[in-house]
Amino acid sequence: MQLTVPEAAQLLQVPEETVYRWIRDRGLPASSFGGRYHLNRVWLLEWAHDKGIPIAMDADDRMPGLAEALARGGLHVDIPGRSKPEVLQATVDRLPLPAEVDRAYLRQMLLVRERQGSTGFGGGIAIPHSRGPILLHVPEPLVAICHLREAVDFGALDGQPVSTLFVQVTPTVRIHLHLLARIAKALFEPSFTRLVRSRTDLPQVLEQLRRMESQSRTPAGQPSAPAAT
Repeated sequence: MQLTVPEAAQLLQVPEETVYRWIRDRGLPASSFGGRYHLNRVWLLEWAHDKGIPIAMDADDRMPGLAEALARGGLHVDIPGRSKPEVLQATVDRLPLPAEVDRAYLRQMLLVRERQGSTGFGGGIAIPHSRGPILLHVPEPLVAICHLREAVDFGALDGQPVSTLFVQVTPTVRIHLHLLARIAKALFEPSFTRLVRSRTDLPQVLEQLRRMESQSRTPAGQPSAPAAT
């Protein structure tokens, strides 16, 4: 899906002038046709994730909530491995996927994305996913939280080794983008990241997410976006 600069500004929650500046100075991917910029939504979301920039959440009630997808994917602890390939292999093995899903393919797509650039979010958390959304034969999307047995270097921008992964598998591109945005948005909430890092159990994480999702559906309760730089 191609976005105009005004659409990109709305998604990134910044003025249009900031989008133009980011294209010029910060490498925001954009193509110019007839003197106008167009931005690929997937690439924009990837860029925002890499730069730690929050984006607007999809308010479409027909889209799955993060709590709903996480309840399906579950929380997994003691994931073994001392390198990214080992950790991703063990993580994929733990995911509650249908028998017909090609786990080797899923692992390979995650590794390809890591070679393109780290999915480290910061603060010891990473969000492994492919640059082209991982679309597998799953009836419903899932998100899994995976706590590693020992922290692993993911090449995150803050230099911290990663001890927790958020992994998603989705049936459509739109749902992939929607859930990736919701994960990133949740991780900008300090109370949620503290809960995740404390390795609390799944019911408490789901309770917090449902509370946050309920507040996000109430316009008066929406927090203002951080100032753009």
